[in-house]
Amino acid sequence: MKIDHIGYAVKNIDKAKKAMKVLGYDFGDVIEDTDRGIYISFGTKDALCIELVAPIDVKAGNSPVSNLLSKAGPTPYHICYHSDDLEADVSFLEADGFRLLIPPAPAVAFGGKRVVFMFSVDIGLIEIVE
Repeated sequence: MKIDHIGYAVKNIDKAKKAMKVLGYDFGDVIEDTDRGIYISFGTKDALCIELVAPIDVKAGNSPVSNLLSKAGPTPYHICYHSDDLEADVSFLEADGFRLLIPPAPAVAFGGKRVVFMFSVDIGLIEIVE
């Protein structure tokens, strides 16, 4: 699997984009993922892609990053890998101790391609996109 992007939890997507642009990142449009309750924007610099992820409603506390933001503040929190065979890669990782947290589901940020989230007690959260 190849690295697709690094996920970065932020409280305000517009302010985070502005700060990252100072560092030389170029961003696409903001994507509203109402299913997950988040705003997403992908930025690139050199060969690196980052995904800014912000809650739609910070006060509601119902997004996948709300709890993390309340404890740690803005922070990188996952590495996403691109998979050519999602089921095989999930099975391989489960056999090696990774735990499936969020099963395969279409993601608006990836044009409906399925993503999964898995967790390892040794390295934390990863995302895999087909």
